[in-house]
Amino acid sequence: MEMVSTITSLITNVVNFAGGLLLLFGAVTLGTNLKDHNGPGISSGAWSIAGGVLIIAVATYFGTLTVS
Repeated sequence: MEMVSTITSLITNVVNFAGGLLLLFGAVTLGTNLKDHNGPGISSGAWSIAGGVLIIAVATYFGTLTVS
């Protein structure tokens, strides 16, 4: 059971990191396109932020699951 817990923790940390990177990339994209008044780019940045938040939320939920 210890190995399953370790693997679950590792997967959760990696996915949280990936979600954080997507969130950061989306924020940079959003800020850059707001400055340039680029509508499709603003939308893309906002969706990237939403995707990053969703990935982090799911990874956090996955980390709370236990195997009995």
